[in-house]
Amino acid sequence: MTGTISQREAVYNATHQVLKENNISFEDGNNVADVIGEHRDAVIAIVCEGFKNGTIELKDTPSNQEKLASPAKLRSYVSGLVSNWYRKDKNFNGNTKYVAKNPGSRTGQSDSKLKALRNLKKMLETKGQDATEVDGYIEARLEELNAEKAKKIEVNMDEIPAELKASLGLDD
Repeated sequence: MTGTISQREAVYNATHQVLKENNISFEDGNNVADVIGEHRDAVIAIVCEGFKNGTIELKDTPSNQEKLASPAKLRSYVSGLVSNWYRKDKNFNGNTKYVAKNPGSRTGQSDSKLKALRNLKKMLETKGQDATEVDGYIEARLEELNAEKAKKIEVNMDEIPAELKASLGLDD
């Protein structure tokens, strides 16, 4: 996508543009929530316009085409996008490292087996049937996925203090 900017850049540029137009002093690294107030809607409007004009990166998927076709869906998406970057971007969040409130809550979202099990559970519950057996399979699949994730974690043991390695029984 030539000639487009990232969504992060779009939020950054729109925020600075709106603050400047309203003579609001803001330095990167401060908390934008302290100053943006009612001007947040103007930021959202600018970013929405960028998506409509094709100047902001957006993958060509059916879901995104649906957003572009519906002003309400696009506005809702952009509002969440702006909030997301205000939380995560150190330029806007008071220069703090972002920490997820519910880490791991999305575990398995892209796993087809887990998705099928969750859909089966919904189907059974809709029919008024007991789905507790399916819950056991869901839990087991989540444990498998978490175990796979744990295997992928690499630790540079040279960077760990010797006394900590010794107390954990990890010394060479």
